[in-house]
Amino acid sequence: MTTAIVGIAFVASLELFAACTKQNRAGAQTTVAMMLAQHTQEAMWNLPFTDPNPLSAVFGAETGEALATFDDVDDFNGRSFSPPIDALRQAIPELSQYTQTVAVAPVNLNQPSATGAAGAAVRVTVTISYKPVDTSPVERVYQYSWLRMNQ
Repeated sequence: MTTAIVGIAFVASLELFAACTKQNRAGAQTTVAMMLAQHTQEAMWNLPFTDPNPLSAVFGAETGEALATFDDVDDFNGRSFSPPIDALRQAIPELSQYTQTVAVAPVNLNQPSATGAAGAAVRVTVTISYKPVDTSPVERVYQYSWLRMNQ
């Protein structure tokens, strides 16, 4: 009887350790994902809302524009970064299993949950995905959005 009780307690403690390990891993992934989303926001922080070139009517990156030469917020629209980038737009190769995907969409100021005409505000959404190895499925770890107003 004692052997059965000790055996059951041992198996239960192993399951507890497995669950704790899984939650620790999920917490670590979420922490890294939050940091990567914040890096994206900081990379856009000092960029103007609209293109400095008044003749440009392109929403998104202009032809030939690369990450280092992005000159306004909407240039990030539709871009994915793997390895992800930091606030200085430098790749972070140590985190290559993560991907930052950025979406920039105009919003209607009278109804911020709806898209609207370009000009007054945009919603920036950063989605962080995680893929530990090439054969693993991609997991969406975190999504972060904010509104950016035209000043």
